[in-house]
Amino acid sequence: MVHSSKSLRSASNMFVINLAVFDMMMMLEMPLLIINSFYQTTIGYQLGCDIYAALGSLSGIGGAITNAVIAFDRYKTISCPLDGRINKVQASLLIVFTWFWALPFTVLPWLKVWGRYVPEGFLTTCSFDYFTDDQDTKVFVACIFVWSYCIPMSLICYFYSQLFSARWLGLYG
Repeated sequence: MVHSSKSLRSASNMFVINLAVFDMMMMLEMPLLIINSFYQTTIGYQLGCDIYAALGSLSGIGGAITNAVIAFDRYKTISCPLDGRINKVQASLLIVFTWFWALPFTVLPWLKVWGRYVPEGFLTTCSFDYFTDDQDTKVFVACIFVWSYCIPMSLICYFYSQLFSARWLGLYG
């Protein structure tokens, strides 16, 4: 729809498209889950597990930070209606930022530099190793929690709270 309608090709909609791309990546896990469930094991051994978990990591972390970028865009657009709009170049840079934000905790476990991907549950899905009881794994889990959840959620809360508090104070209409 965005491609066929020029009026929808705004910087704000670029963020929505980016979020949709991350969501589509999450959907790519579904065929792997179905096949793994049918065979009752992870197909492709460690490589299959790594692919499954990397798709989940990239799409989950990328989607979280994209939601924070969308909150920032709403904040800029509403708080400064005349000069606060993000242009397409700035939007493109923010989208590249979301992809780079998602990469560290996707690539590091895949390369086994820090953390690793392991089968979980009924051994038909894979994710970060959060069960190993050593200090390195605990630090990894704490860092990924802060990076992929706390920081994006804090940004979302901050930008929307700024909008709500300004609205309650009557600054923006």
